[in-house]
Amino acid sequence: MNTKKIYGFLIAITFLISCSTEGNIESNNEVNKISTRLQGSWGARLYVRGGETLDDYVKTDSDGGKGYDYVAGAKEIISSYPTMGHIITNATNNAKSHLWTLRTNENVEAVMGVSGAIIDEEFVPSLANEQVIINVITEFKNANKKVILYLNGMSPAQRATTDGAAAWNNYVSNYFAGNEHKAWMNFCEGYIKRFAEMGVDGYWIDAFSSYPGNNTERGEFVQMIRNVDPDIMVTTNLAKDYFTDENGVFLKVDSDGIGDTNDIDYKIIKMTAMDPWSDFTAGHITPLGQGAPPNSWAYEEFTVPDIQSSPTTSYDGSKLATKHLFLPIRSTWSSERSNLMFQGEQAYRFVKNITDAGGAVTFSTTTDIDGTTVEDEEAVLKYVDQQLKANAAPSEYVRPEGAFLVGEE
Repeated sequence: MNTKKIYGFLIAITFLISCSTEGNIESNNEVNKISTRLQGSWGARLYVRGGETLDDYVKTDSDGGKGYDYVAGAKEIISSYPTMGHIITNATNNAKSHLWTLRTNENVEAVMGVSGAIIDEEFVPSLANEQVIINVITEFKNANKKVILYLNGMSPAQRATTDGAAAWNNYVSNYFAGNEHKAWMNFCEGYIKRFAEMGVDGYWIDAFSSYPGNNTERGEFVQMIRNVDPDIMVTTNLAKDYFTDENGVFLKVDSDGIGDTNDIDYKIIKMTAMDPWSDFTAGHITPLGQGAPPNSWAYEEFTVPDIQSSPTTSYDGSKLATKHLFLPIRSTWSSERSNLMFQGEQAYRFVKNITDAGGAVTFSTTTDIDGTTVEDEEAVLKYVDQQLKANAAPSEYVRPEGAFLVGEE
């Protein structure tokens, strides 16, 4: 079986179908002006911690903290990579929905009837330190960068401490008659109102499959965000799509090249709208735990060309979503101690080919001990920025020697 020829045929058919469908969608400009706002943009991530953890990170060494200066990190990104169009930073701490970067929540105050009320100290930074995310967002917005906030959608009780989970469950029982969906939506709304005042542009909602409610209630949650800010962009990390052959069987990578010692055969991520709410795809790559490196050759051979063939996708024909790829620059999502996977030219090839086609791409960069971007990552991103400013032609992709799919000779 010649997989590459079959794939080319499938792309052609998909493109013709999408043109037919999207011709109708694109006539609805009001629906799609938000969904295409990220087109042609590349960006990075500034991981700002949340909850009481933020206090620990920004304390000085003399106070037993880590001394992170996230505002300096924001300024460095702005000055070092002027061609970047967007940044992903945090409403909640990565993978932990109970840890917020803001403290004051007027909805909680109204529910509990107490000024300055909070559910648990674990959930929030000090009043002084909530200024960190405010200053970070202000820096980016003043530099005309789009700001997308990571928001974890699971129940706060799932990863809080025993005491924190008990505080949340008591809050739900005492004030919302045990309806966690309504409690969580009201709680998030209080913070989203504040972020709207800062001019944030979007939300990247993680773990949406673990949302404390059903699919109808997920839709209500997204609508709540839009009710607060009608111009907001939203994406959900709810489900994933992968490339298949003509029989609907998943294409899988057998080898990443000579010296590949990982025996796991992994699927190849495809940027497809997987829900009716998203304005851009979450872009999450094939999970790292399934054996896929973040800079897989298969992404360059399948995922990126699919974006080039059509930079938008639609779930049900009612609206477009920009194809957005979100991938770690290292071998893990957040640890600066893991191996750097992207070198300058490959990173540029990804960015140039995707953004020229009208797609979007974000590198999940990590944070050094001072709150700025790790030095070796900075070199890669500066190279990308430099080449974009020069409008340089990217190098040609060549499949690595010894790389092949399952079933290929």
